[in-house]
Amino acid sequence: MAGRDARATASKWGLEVVLMIPKLEGLLVRLHEDHETRTIAANEAEGQLRRLWPGYHKGSLTSQQLKRRFGLTDLRRAARHDEELRKLIGTLGL
Repeated sequence: MAGRDARATASKWGLEVVLMIPKLEGLLVRLHEDHETRTIAANEAEGQLRRLWPGYHKGSLTSQQLKRRFGLTDLRRAARHDEELRKLIGTLGL
């Protein structure tokens, strides 16, 4: 329901909506090589991410940390398995 409401409002304003499932931490897990196809429950995503990236701290992630950890290759590799991520990088022209 929330996704539909967001899409209806976005359409009204000419915006694109991309839903991240389960959430940011789940996406960051899937950006790690060999983890692209993982299905991760929202309540497990942060713990699994910390196992792969011990230096990760929720709420304090900077763009520089992301750039050091992941490249465009990681994003494209993960997008092969995630339709919403493909939509996002397509919208961004990546």
